[in-house]
Amino acid sequence: MAFLASVSTSPPRYPSRKPPNFILPIGCSASSYSVLTATQFDLKTYWTTLIAEIDHELDEAIPLKYPERIYEAIRYSIMSKGFKRAPPVMCVAACEPIGGNLMAAFPTACTLEMFLFFSFQFEFFSFLF
Repeated sequence: MAFLASVSTSPPRYPSRKPPNFILPIGCSASSYSVLTATQFDLKTYWTTLIAEIDHELDEAIPLKYPERIYEAIRYSIMSKGFKRAPPVMCVAACEPIGGNLMAAFPTACTLEMFLFFSFQFEFFSFLF
């Protein structure tokens, strides 16, 4: 009951102006939103570059150690080309528009890929349990 008495019921206060590190989206001006007429963005190159960087980070995140056979199996499964790496690429790409550090997003992206892989494996082999 003491906790309930200390909770404030007033609405949250929001700042009246933009924070100093606010970055407008690409093609936007401070006065109005404008549409880009020509872009030089190549999605396939961007996607494959991020996949290569994520693969490199995953390779470093799962070293071979004792027992080697188990780690070899984990590395083989996670590093397989069957997974398209869409969730980790989207995780890193979501960091970019808000001005975040891309290198700081890679550990989260690798964790996401590992979690999704192991949850898929658990669901696939759940009939054994």
